[in-house]
Amino acid sequence: MDQARNLPDGNDEIQKAVAFSKEYVDNFRTIFPNIIDEALSKICYLDSWNIRNRIKEMTEYYTLEKKPMLGELMLYAYAMLEDNEVWKEEKRHQAYLLASVIEMGASYFLFTDDIQDDGKTRCGKVCWHLLPNVGTLAINDACMLRSFIQEILQQNFPEPLFYKITKFVNKIFFIAATGQHVDITLARDRNFDNFTMKCYCKMSEMKTAFPFIEVPIIFALILSNKATEESMQQIHNICVDMGVLIQIQNDITDFYDYEGLTKSSTDIQKGKCSWLAVKALELSNEDQRCIFEECYGSWDPTHVHKIRELYKELKLPQLLVQEKEARYETFFRKINELPPVCVPDVNFYQKLFKLIKNTRI
Repeated sequence: MDQARNLPDGNDEIQKAVAFSKEYVDNFRTIFPNIIDEALSKICYLDSWNIRNRIKEMTEYYTLEKKPMLGELMLYAYAMLEDNEVWKEEKRHQAYLLASVIEMGASYFLFTDDIQDDGKTRCGKVCWHLLPNVGTLAINDACMLRSFIQEILQQNFPEPLFYKITKFVNKIFFIAATGQHVDITLARDRNFDNFTMKCYCKMSEMKTAFPFIEVPIIFALILSNKATEESMQQIHNICVDMGVLIQIQNDITDFYDYEGLTKSSTDIQKGKCSWLAVKALELSNEDQRCIFEECYGSWDPTHVHKIRELYKELKLPQLLVQEKEARYETFFRKINELPPVCVPDVNFYQKLFKLIKNTRI
């Protein structure tokens, strides 16, 4: 595997970034609830403690059960990008708020994904919409969560920063929702001719690479006042492969997590356009394709077993290793092609690789 240019790893900027993001991660279970409580206390029209408690409960339900990887990535990027002369407490607080908003946004996507996929478990817990006091109210809860994100931003970010952030937030929700639409309709229509790697990568780019990889970095650029069309395009070009790889790893997790230890394993039953399904169609002979078309998208345990056996027969889990290597090669090649002076710089992308290479969503 090619490696990025070997730049010094112990300079002040990197040490500052690591310390800043680590402080947030280590104290996340204290920092995040405090931010939520403070924001709720400022909303005067929420005079019912029942509503406040509901918002707090749903906001923390998934968010506190997972490592705040997106917040960590955003804070690392911000610490690397921000000029030392403006590195002050107010900006640090805004960075923590923005990192927490990103984590809330991730939880919003988990809520809607579980509702649409009829998920059963997430983060080792029963899915939110299956709780006795939730049910179909989960749809309204998701709407409240999205609006609460906007409320927190409005409380803490002055103009023109508020406008820049909210404009980008709207873009996040639109692109991710579009990717989710493609995901759902591909599974619903069952036209396996559309299960192509090109279609899969584009879908993964919209619903995973953009919201889970590009977004934290772009937020850091906005907060440090370094967001330009050129810098955002650079981030997209470099990060898209890693984002697709994260989605592939998520699909593989679904295959191995048959007992539902981290999330419900239903990609086969739902007929999802997963990496495994796409590769199976690429590699299958005529008889194997007949098995796939007959059994894929069925809840019959016998059919599910046949698909799982077909995946093993085609050695798809082993092929993931080759896929990882190819994505890593592309990632490092793009880093090596960066100009000596760029924003973000090569050091940042090296750290990015370490942060996200084993990420699960």
